[in-house]
Amino acid sequence: MDHYLGKPTAYLDQNILDVLRKHNPKDFKDELLEKYQIVYSDETLKEIKRSGQNHEEFLKILQELKAYQLKVRMNENFTPRGDATITDRNPFDAYTEYCKNLALVYENMQEATASSLLKFYGGNVGHSFDDINNLQSESFKELLEYVSEQTKEFEKMFPDLAEGIKQSLGNMQQSFDHALNQSALEMKKHVENDRNWSGVKEYRDATGIGPVQLNNIKPPKVIEKIWELHKKSELYKGFSIEQFLGISKHSIYNFREMHLFEKVTSAYNVLNVVGYYPDSRMEDKKRFTAAMSDAGHASMASFCDIVLSADSAFINKTRAVYEFLNSRTQVISVKVNIVNAE
Repeated sequence: MDHYLGKPTAYLDQNILDVLRKHNPKDFKDELLEKYQIVYSDETLKEIKRSGQNHEEFLKILQELKAYQLKVRMNENFTPRGDATITDRNPFDAYTEYCKNLALVYENMQEATASSLLKFYGGNVGHSFDDINNLQSESFKELLEYVSEQTKEFEKMFPDLAEGIKQSLGNMQQSFDHALNQSALEMKKHVENDRNWSGVKEYRDATGIGPVQLNNIKPPKVIEKIWELHKKSELYKGFSIEQFLGISKHSIYNFREMHLFEKVTSAYNVLNVVGYYPDSRMEDKKRFTAAMSDAGHASMASFCDIVLSADSAFINKTRAVYEFLNSRTQVISVKVNIVNAE
């Protein structure tokens, strides 16, 4: 957190906001207000947006809790610096801005990008790798057309640059399509029936390890114990624990050290894949989307002093990840007595 000197910061998992919305437990709300500075992130706003007609109720709760907005700081190249700021910002204003900036084409692109991972979890049944690639390519094309439309005023002011901009956008589409095709070709080498494929099932069958074995693991050093089981597999011959978790230096991040919040996202998702307190029915699109948001919440909460949740799967995975990464954030399990709620 960037030079914040107030009360301990507390991040609320979405299920806590839902309890507050449905049951309004006054004592719990008063305790939160007294002890902590509540914060919310774009991931919070994203989930609120998905709630549809209930969005105003969630925003009102954040307003009543005097919640501050938590944002990852970016450098001049629009890449994360690794720290974050909190700002006293009305949740209704933040939500309006979030929805305004999140154009439909961006939402479509996010959904299309996630479709590959959904396929890995056994979703998108009946769709081949080529089908998914075509969807992603078309979504990327729509995104580039949107970007091109937004830059038309700029092109009028600097006509000499207009052709260069168009050429750059065209090159981006070609590069994107090439990467998709290469990925599909590689996947087809290893998967016979791609229309009904479940990567997670295939992976767990190959390792012989899943929830039955992993959910008996107790703290401390949960991730180290999970790695001890997996490193015996041929799949991980020559791997380090960091490579297993996807947190080693990688070309995706220009071989730089990943920031803590980025490592949290990767490690959390790996625990879902291997089967440590995994989210259920991940082949279902809604459940998959909710699980991806959980990883986002765990990531953003790593900037705070505590994160509160009533979801045991989220709690167990997040505690394991924070412990391994030496995060200072405490994960608090919450059970609200709704008998006393007003």
